[in-house]
Amino acid sequence: MARLNYEDILSIYKDISLDYTASQISFKMRIHPSTLYRLIKNNISTKTKSIEHGTYKFLNCMHMNECKKIIQRCPLSCDRFEKYLCPQLLKFPFICDFCEAKGYCKKERHFFHPDQVYLQRQNRLKDSRSHLSLSKKQLSSFDEWISPLIKQKLSIEVIHSKYSHLFPVSVSTVRRWINQSQLSARRIDFLRSVTFKAKKEYVYRRPYNDNPLAKFGHTYQYFLDFINSKTHSSIMELDTVHGLKTEAKKLLTLYHRQSHLQLGIMIPNLYPSSVARVLTNLQASLGVHYNQLFDVILADNGVEFDDLMSVSFNQETGEILSNVFYTRPYNSGDKGGCERNHELFRYIVPKGHALSDLMQEDINYMFSMINSYPRESLNWKTPIDVFLHLFSKDILDILNIKKVPLDEINFKR
Repeated sequence: MARLNYEDILSIYKDISLDYTASQISFKMRIHPSTLYRLIKNNISTKTKSIEHGTYKFLNCMHMNECKKIIQRCPLSCDRFEKYLCPQLLKFPFICDFCEAKGYCKKERHFFHPDQVYLQRQNRLKDSRSHLSLSKKQLSSFDEWISPLIKQKLSIEVIHSKYSHLFPVSVSTVRRWINQSQLSARRIDFLRSVTFKAKKEYVYRRPYNDNPLAKFGHTYQYFLDFINSKTHSSIMELDTVHGLKTEAKKLLTLYHRQSHLQLGIMIPNLYPSSVARVLTNLQASLGVHYNQLFDVILADNGVEFDDLMSVSFNQETGEILSNVFYTRPYNSGDKGGCERNHELFRYIVPKGHALSDLMQEDINYMFSMINSYPRESLNWKTPIDVFLHLFSKDILDILNIKKVPLDEINFKR
């Protein structure tokens, strides 16, 4: 079968929570039980209780109860130490996620988080494919040919356009080899090496949702299935923009996929309640227009979007107001329109600049300019023009978005 995707891993986690046996899950997912065992065992995260005033150093020792009858404290080193594991961890599903004692158990605990597992598997796949595809002799021969041309300030793309038959790999791979010092040419040999910095490893990781099953049935594959069955659904993509790391204030952006219209609303912090409050206020102000505009909501896996389900239906009548879905972990391309549209906002407020000195009126005017800017993707129409073909002008009035003449648009703050 094909490689397990995020939805498959989440489905396996859901079945484990329902006490399915390994054979039942294997039959359902069409995988061998040994594959299921490896998936879980190779992606377990271990946690232990930290006891500040613990009497015994070797808390997870199998002989602890026997030894404490003889000695008061464990020695600094002990030849008898043998790691204790809960008997439940020795059999399927090998994890403590659904154990009632996991909150107060003092022994070593094993956990399996679908989001974390998906990311680890993606990284392992990436690492397995990162080795050089050429032998040392082939690489040396290629280096002797291309490096002198690069040092003549010729770009890799230009060289490839003329001698594509001599390239054993893609242009991006050659550039990556240069960044990794696999070739004798260096980044300084490029014409604009100072202008463009080498991409750094993305080290910031969002905290994981404590309840990954809350997203079951709301993942990206379900989103694709939903919009394929309802092709005329209005889709709103949600994201947040950060200013300084030291400030709590953030900008919540709402991007309408069909018209490319984007809104910006200041929120005091990244708590889920702050985002939920914004949507609750929009429900009150937009009224019946809210259901039309927010028919589908697509957000990433940030903790600020954990409460979207609670505001997706009317608490009194039970009426569904929005169908909420989440992107795959660390796949910004799943809502690429929203991410791409942030570039226009960054023209006005570059990265590393504070947001706390901005008022909501300032944000409304910025996004009025952004939404009045013609786009090639819209056949040189503005997002406001396209939006007005789909919805009433009353919505823009409520959202305080107004069309700005082209000669008045200024992306310099």
